[in-house]
Amino acid sequence: MKLKKLISTFSERYDYLVLTKGPNLAYAVGMPDALGLVVDLKSGYSVLYVSRLDYTRAKAAAPVDKVVAVTSAEVPPRRPGEELVVASSLSELVKGLKGNVASDNKEIGVDVSGEVAELRAVKEEWEVEAIKAALKITEEVYARLSQMRLVGLRERDVAALVYRWFIEDGADGVAFDPIVASGPNGAYPHYRFGDRRINYGDYVVVDIGAKKGVYCSDMTRTFALGQSGVLRDAMYAVYEAVKAAEKTAREGIAAAEVDKAAREVLAEYGFAQYFIHSTGHGVGVEVHEPPRLSATSRDTLKRGHVVTIEPGVYIEGVGGVRIEDMVYIDGGAVVLNRTPHII
Repeated sequence: MKLKKLISTFSERYDYLVLTKGPNLAYAVGMPDALGLVVDLKSGYSVLYVSRLDYTRAKAAAPVDKVVAVTSAEVPPRRPGEELVVASSLSELVKGLKGNVASDNKEIGVDVSGEVAELRAVKEEWEVEAIKAALKITEEVYARLSQMRLVGLRERDVAALVYRWFIEDGADGVAFDPIVASGPNGAYPHYRFGDRRINYGDYVVVDIGAKKGVYCSDMTRTFALGQSGVLRDAMYAVYEAVKAAEKTAREGIAAAEVDKAAREVLAEYGFAQYFIHSTGHGVGVEVHEPPRLSATSRDTLKRGHVVTIEPGVYIEGVGGVRIEDMVYIDGGAVVLNRTPHII
């Protein structure tokens, strides 16, 4: 299905399409660890090049016409029926292609990375279902965490539970390393986890995402373990900013307008200077992909986009608050999350 979409996009301008980047290979054939995909855009014939170690798996799973194993030396000799080529790189294999070549590698052909990214950004229904399945697992983990006593646990203890529960609940991996940022560590948006023990009164920012197949989810909630002055006010401000951004997000709106809606709310509450990242981003086979929901973004939201809405407040030496939903653009914004915003 993805190959047909790629072929229809590029066949009038090019003779071949060569994909080499992991996310694009995940999108096209579900194998981010393949070496490369070559598609004859006139005939539609597709060849997937893989490591010899991945040959039988690719033969069984990849939706292509032919799978070829690549090795630097034929040791041991090829088995009966094994398609094998000795080469040092994919570039060596495709240098003989005749005609106009489009690629996500500018050393191989005309760079069409941006166009491929735009195709990936607009999700088909089955892709949205895969993302929702990944999000369902993520929300189940939040439900478990909300029933636990977090006080006394180290941040890494919570992260370990996230990894374990994801796999137990059917995830095919993590979209990114968990963030469990307690107390003052919550002021660092890209903190991961450490040895700090969670205390009563902490606000704990938990940002996690499971993968289902090759599709990602991304979600944040902030656990309030007691009353904590300014962060209590920040929690409600961030909640209102999330709702304002979600109300603004719709097909045809500039992504920068969604960012602006969140910032205006936080400014009203006096937290403008503490919101130091963009309001959101697209999610698909990568956890960060177009469109970008930022003040400088030139993107426009389209039907089929799946994006995050994640304003936050980060106060050095005190802590932070972030709430993150996933939203599907279908005319308006369809919020995919079910977990309460304030835990």
